[in-house]
Amino acid sequence: MSFKDNLRSELDYRGILIKELSGKTGISENTLKTYLRTNFVEPKATNSVKIARALGVSVEYLVTGGTEKTPQIPAETRFVAEIFNTLSENDKKSVIALLKEMKSHR
Repeated sequence: MSFKDNLRSELDYRGILIKELSGKTGISENTLKTYLRTNFVEPKATNSVKIARALGVSVEYLVTGGTEKTPQIPAETRFVAEIFNTLSENDKKSVIALLKEMKSHR
């Protein structure tokens, strides 16, 4: 798949509008629409990075459709995941319940 196809797929999957992506990236709506209209216009590297970060995917995924969709995981997230994986099943369920509760109060 092309950059255009991968970008469209991610926008649809995440339910993000062009206007929202523009706001998150600082790239004009018209420029983003151009990327979605044609296979012959691909963004500069800097715009590719901005788009990938805003969508939570790697630039490689957007450009090639490769299987790696997530960029490098931040250290804090890896730390939490490592500790989570050492917990008992009961403790994991408790942590998940706590996180769901916290999310519902945002």
